[in-house]
Amino acid sequence: MTSLNFSSAIFTDGELPEPLRLEELLDRKRLAELASQVYDQRTNLVCRVDTDRGPTVVKWFGWRHPGHYLLSPTFPGRAVTSWRIARAISALGARTPEPLFVYSRRSFGLIQENIYVCRAIHPHQTLRAFLQSDAPRDQKLAAVTDLAGSIARLHAGHILHRDLTTANLLVTATAEVYIIDLNRGQQVDRLSRHRRLQDLARLNFHTGDDLESQLVAAFFGEYSSGDRAAADWVSDYRQARGRLLNRKAGKRRLRQLLGGK
Repeated sequence: MTSLNFSSAIFTDGELPEPLRLEELLDRKRLAELASQVYDQRTNLVCRVDTDRGPTVVKWFGWRHPGHYLLSPTFPGRAVTSWRIARAISALGARTPEPLFVYSRRSFGLIQENIYVCRAIHPHQTLRAFLQSDAPRDQKLAAVTDLAGSIARLHAGHILHRDLTTANLLVTATAEVYIIDLNRGQQVDRLSRHRRLQDLARLNFHTGDDLESQLVAAFFGEYSSGDRAAADWVSDYRQARGRLLNRKAGKRRLRQLLGGK
């Protein structure tokens, strides 16, 4: 059952790197002016700010719909979730940008400000772009194997990402892969094989050539926990991904029938 939070309180943890100040973070316009690069500002403001601890990413969470704001007393908030999941992932030895600071303020349960700060992975590219690039095949295999180790630790620690798309994975110049966008993450008491496959089904290893099957095999060769062979994981992953794609296609058809895009 969902617990309700009608408090008027501030949750904050960590330490802001210099020269960032809290009052600047709370001012979305000022934060955009301070940024050395803005990644997104459609709903959330996601930007890179140079600090004494190197490049950092500030994520200023906005609201896609007024209804989400009105429902905010029913959930912990995306900044707080990102902070807690990032710390848990780091403790497990999986790769995620180092969490630095979080700030969330509620008024009668409604989230007013919601900000998460972490170390930037810079330079980087998304795993989606990396797999589609002309990078050497051995680098792509190394990146996918590195990712598999992190996700295996994540799942062994009973953590679900719940949005494991290749756009939410960043690749460094040395083919290390970092897991980002943790605001949907969830820690559970028990993580079944079925739920693990649901999490993994969002991963798309498409490269535009014949490397995809090798990437999938390399990923599950590293990921498989010994309860079943890697080939069985590959088979179950492909089935789970097929079901996911079918559901998405069904939703698109329904939206078209209802006159949507």
